[in-house]
Amino acid sequence: MDLKGLIAETLEHFLISPGEAGLVSLVRYIEELERWGSRMNLVGLKDMERVCRELLADSFFLHAFVGDRRRLVDVGSGSGILAVPLAILNGSLEVLAVDKSLKKVQFQRHVRRTLSLTNLRPVGGRIEAIDPLDADGLVAKAYGTTGAVIAASNRHLAAGGLTFVLKGKGQRDENFPGHRLEKSLGYSLPGVARDYRLLIYKKIC
Repeated sequence: MDLKGLIAETLEHFLISPGEAGLVSLVRYIEELERWGSRMNLVGLKDMERVCRELLADSFFLHAFVGDRRRLVDVGSGSGILAVPLAILNGSLEVLAVDKSLKKVQFQRHVRRTLSLTNLRPVGGRIEAIDPLDADGLVAKAYGTTGAVIAASNRHLAAGGLTFVLKGKGQRDENFPGHRLEKSLGYSLPGVARDYRLLIYKKIC
């Protein structure tokens, strides 16, 4: 598999030009994910082509929406499949990757050192137990219900901050106290025969 070519093609689909250094960093991240994944379960998929098409592409899709944030929290970050690419693609964005799994946080710290990603900050612990993170953006994928994501955002998101929730196509729109649904957007990923939905909520109090 031409990993670099696949990533470059997916970036082009989303009209993202990361430069050669950014592309090299993205490839290196996936290579490290594959290497560590041979010893421990970091993502549910072992096929790196599927990881790129079904998981990495989500971060590229999100890039256009979160690019103007100051500090972004990735809840249940896991292997950093959202957090790491977003940090690579936007060096001015501080990305706080929160996960309760020590091995996954250790992997992200390894990636931070390997790629010199000074704007990536892996945080170990449960989102409901750590100190408030004073963020203006929060992203979540595969972190329970939308309600659970909104509840997790309350302590860490400043008023006016946005929560970005990635869900399957069938996700219904919901409203939550203190948060307003700003956008509900269906989308697809290149080469993937499934549809998805992005929900964007604004914290109003």
